[in-house]
Amino acid sequence: MKTLSAIALLFFCSAAARADILFMNNGDEINGDIVSMSSGAVSIVVDGKTQTHPREDVMKLQFVRKYSAGEEDPMKDPAVAGLLAAPPSPAAYPNDGFVHWLESYVITIAPDGGWDTASSGLSYVLRERGKSPSAYMQHTYLPGLQRARIDYAYSITDSTVSYLNDISVMEGSPNTEYPSYDRLKLLKYAIPNVQIGTVLGYGSRTDTVYASTYPFFADYALRRYEPVRTFKLVVTVPAPLKLDYYEFDLPKGAELSRTEKDGTTTYVWQVSDLPSYHEEPNSPPFLRYSPQVLLSLDNGSWDGLRARLAPLLEEKAAATAAMKAKAEELIAGKTTDTQKAEALYDWTATAVKYQPVGMDDYSYLPRPAGEIFDSKAGNALDKPFLLYAMLKAAGLNPGFAYAHSKNSPFSDKLVNIRQFDYAECLLEADGKELTLAPLSDRRRYTELSPELQGVPAFRVLGDGPALFTNADHSPEQEADLTDASYALSEDGKLAGSYTEKVSGDFQAGLRGYKDYKKEDLDKAMQKLAHSVHPNARLTGYTMDNLNDLSRNIDFRLSMEIPGYAMKAGKYMILKVPGLEYSAYNVAETSRELPMFWYSRSLNSSDIKIKLPKGYRLYYAPKDLDLSADGETYKASFRDERGTLVFRETLRFDNTWIPPAGYQQYKAFKEALAQLSEDWIVLKKD
Repeated sequence: MKTLSAIALLFFCSAAARADILFMNNGDEINGDIVSMSSGAVSIVVDGKTQTHPREDVMKLQFVRKYSAGEEDPMKDPAVAGLLAAPPSPAAYPNDGFVHWLESYVITIAPDGGWDTASSGLSYVLRERGKSPSAYMQHTYLPGLQRARIDYAYSITDSTVSYLNDISVMEGSPNTEYPSYDRLKLLKYAIPNVQIGTVLGYGSRTDTVYASTYPFFADYALRRYEPVRTFKLVVTVPAPLKLDYYEFDLPKGAELSRTEKDGTTTYVWQVSDLPSYHEEPNSPPFLRYSPQVLLSLDNGSWDGLRARLAPLLEEKAAATAAMKAKAEELIAGKTTDTQKAEALYDWTATAVKYQPVGMDDYSYLPRPAGEIFDSKAGNALDKPFLLYAMLKAAGLNPGFAYAHSKNSPFSDKLVNIRQFDYAECLLEADGKELTLAPLSDRRRYTELSPELQGVPAFRVLGDGPALFTNADHSPEQEADLTDASYALSEDGKLAGSYTEKVSGDFQAGLRGYKDYKKEDLDKAMQKLAHSVHPNARLTGYTMDNLNDLSRNIDFRLSMEIPGYAMKAGKYMILKVPGLEYSAYNVAETSRELPMFWYSRSLNSSDIKIKLPKGYRLYYAPKDLDLSADGETYKASFRDERGTLVFRETLRFDNTWIPPAGYQQYKAFKEALAQLSEDWIVLKKD
């Protein structure tokens, strides 16, 4: 721990005060400030009084630094004093664990484009469950680009100030399991002695040097899952640099002021009394609804940025001899550009292991293609970049783009490479426009991840506009189509099988079974059968093409279910096997947040049940034809010459339902859930 702390101290404020420890031979620990040492004694100041102990009584000593705001008493800070004098009442915040009493971010941009960010805050703990989340802090930084340090951190409980010390600070790396991308560093700590009624104060600083491929960009969410009393963001920009910003869904009362003085422009955003969010099912990603301020320096136009980046990428895309040989091997015998592209995509998707380390945590400039090829490892930038280089090596003419994700807002006014999260290859092949992003070894070349469907993208290499929007998959491209055939015996046993044709995210999920051992796959299929009915017994299954990324999966499962239908005299009662809809996500009477899904989708079932001899359909639920803000559902029941035929289609054409549409969607889901509870009645003639 001491070694770890010593390393961490390189990044911390040099003004931190000491709070040392004497470990005595009798087991005592004495905390204070060691003021002198000699061959015979150690002197330490404890609570203002000096104690001197013979060296033979001391087993070991430890020098510890505490992080305070210089030597000043934090209780003399007007903001702290005001909070201590009139703390918030828990009754005023009935749903919350703590309050962000003050959050402040001060960004100072240097003339060369580097920047310094000073963060500080005050919090107040309202309830037991607010203790840990309010006390835990962490900061990340990129060595070589950034330097991070803790200025101060303390708690005030019953007028006692407890400072953070370096024993409680840890530095490490969150990406050690991905050695090719192990760059990001993490500082984390927990403020000590936090109780109900504690005031917490904290401050830190991050200095970032200018790099053309890691330019200034910042995104600050104003509202959280705990209330924010005051949020303040200050940005100072020297001439001739110019700040661009995008205000996303700022609340009423948000204030922006701008002042110019001595060749610098200062922007100040301030907002007060933001209530907490509470969890709601199917909510969008946090940054899609929290009010935010996005910041960037004026970097000219997107075309200008493309012109600056393109030569850097082209240089790194040079194919090695080994890459050319592999490309020739993969396209051998392929006669069309589509076939060649698919072969190269499949190899990149499966042979190069995906490393889930974001560009912001490593680099916005890809590694050399030959290096990615040799390491057989790549993140969301490097795997597509290797595919781009392989496509070129095969004689094709691909493009290359950075893509935004659906997890945060995007502004075309902020010309900045750091708005993007993924990369993709673009190719016109046999009259079709292909968007290829080989991130997963579970998706076919035509199956774009939902995070990349319909999102803004920035074309760096290739012909066409710099900014464009990825195509959105249709529901038919994200489909799960079930065809089932069963026979019901007179004693109520149901036996038969069903097949599934899946695409898009459904197929990617099913292909996850490729990594299962045979015995584990058998158990998984038994569980799948058991999910239809507790008495279900798996009688067989096939899952063809599971490991062949060039073909769609064919899945078939057969089962028998003794006692599936209940008998009562001349009647037999049953439900449609596998028909189970829930209304769990519409339990609330109203919503604050929209409902969100990553992609549109299509589910359909065609289920046939051969009725026992002498039985006919006596009662079935009425046909349904429902719709709600882009969602539709149709279902029908028919007796076709002794066979019960159930057909349904659930189609989602909309991935975003605003709160105003919630009641309609709630009625839609409740009607589906009710259908799952309805019985089918057969009668023996």
